[in-house]
Amino acid sequence: MTKSRIDEVDVLKGIAIIAVLMIHTTGSAVSTLYKSSISYLIFAFINRFSQFAVPAFIFASSMLLMYNYGNGDDWKLFYKKRLKNVLLPYIVWTMIYGIYLYVIYNEPLKSILTVENLFFGGIFYHLYFIVIIVQLYVLFPVLLYIYKLINKNRYTILMSIVIFQIADIFLFKYVISRYYQNSSLLFITYISFIIAGMYIGENMREWGKYYDKKLLNSFFAVIVFGYLFIDISLKVFANKPINLHLYNIYYYTYTLVTSLFFFALSTKILNYHALKAVY
Repeated sequence: MTKSRIDEVDVLKGIAIIAVLMIHTTGSAVSTLYKSSISYLIFAFINRFSQFAVPAFIFASSMLLMYNYGNGDDWKLFYKKRLKNVLLPYIVWTMIYGIYLYVIYNEPLKSILTVENLFFGGIFYHLYFIVIIVQLYVLFPVLLYIYKLINKNRYTILMSIVIFQIADIFLFKYVISRYYQNSSLLFITYISFIIAGMYIGENMREWGKYYDKKLLNSFFAVIVFGYLFIDISLKVFANKPINLHLYNIYYYTYTLVTSLFFFALSTKILNYHALKAVY
């Protein structure tokens, strides 16, 4: 049964939406401006800082799934709701974009009706997020079973986040990449955010008691790993050699702690009565 609405998650999603807009509006500037210009540094900073956007959405979705369905549910009803709210809109918009490409750009049907376009959101770039969410929904009962096996305490959760994310990186590098190159479309790429979201979703009531401490701790973590991630990203943009393992560490740590920070900040925002009334 679906529980009461969590307003903090809506605020977090709103922040993530702003971050998505920042990524798309700064992308062309980052690719065209001179690397030595101040404007480039500003746009590159905004672009890299906003990279938590999609991970934050995965984090929020996992949190809500755990909060509402963590005790088990009528899975038939669960999938029926997901089919109506996610899969059907994906099918409709894939058809709309397909017709658009065929009519406006005269794309041949054989280049439109590909496996990549139909099943992996390739027909229009932003549909890839729906593909990830569908995987999360389809596999949630399995993820829930695994989560219950590893959830002994917060330390086993933290260890699992690290171990599963490292395993994902090596699994993709040495196995999956032989057959499929786009890791951003695979749910396992975001396994650390899924586990973290499930943990907070399960402990939502306790979260409210300690969010002030979590806000401060996560803020300092955002500063440290934000600097490291942005610095190594600028080297990538400048075609300088980097340590790929360090890049992965900085990316996953930065985006995870930033998601946690903005969720804690969302709780803080809603505690200001004036802002809550406006919301």
